[in-house]
Amino acid sequence: MFSFNIFSILMNFTLIDYTAFGLWVLISIFISYVLINRLKFFKGDKNVQKVLTWGLILGHLLYLIWKYIFLKILGN
Repeated sequence: MFSFNIFSILMNFTLIDYTAFGLWVLISIFISYVLINRLKFFKGDKNVQKVLTWGLILGHLLYLIWKYIFLKILGN
């Protein structure tokens, strides 16, 4: 049986994981700003910029969860 406990997930991440996620949040904001406002992708729509930023952030969060599950499967 697979039990899901959010606190056990948070305990297994390293300082590097937290730092990488924090930096990725800033990088996501910058990337979406440059693509939408400077390069005029999607005609500079602010809603698209917000969606792109959240998509990049949630994509990285999904990677961290996948990493945790993969390491659990390997037994580390």
